[in-house]
Amino acid sequence: MDFTPLIDFILPIAKWLQGYLYEIGLAMVSTLLVIYGSDILGLLKKQIGGVQPFLRLTLFIIFCAFGFAFLTSFLTPLITGLLHQTDVIWLPLIIVFTFYTIGFLARKKGFI
Repeated sequence: MDFTPLIDFILPIAKWLQGYLYEIGLAMVSTLLVIYGSDILGLLKKQIGGVQPFLRLTLFIIFCAFGFAFLTSFLTPLITGLLHQTDVIWLPLIIVFTFYTIGFLARKKGFI
């Protein structure tokens, strides 16, 4: 079976997507943080639950301001690096599959 027409269709899309891998990785990470952010904050609340209210509020603000920013800036290059290592012909399929998986996780958590 000759897959040349399919490859000729996918290849320009894949090459176009390669220019936006950082943005795609950022979208994946930020969506996952939206889905699991409340769970992360729940763990934080358990850890700082017995602390004085002012300190608890300060730690919460610091974690929200810097913790999520750190997670985003740390995980985005990892995801982007994984996408860069992918063979160009498989890139569109992997991106679509990953976003559908994230959508399934969002549905499972009640966001959809």
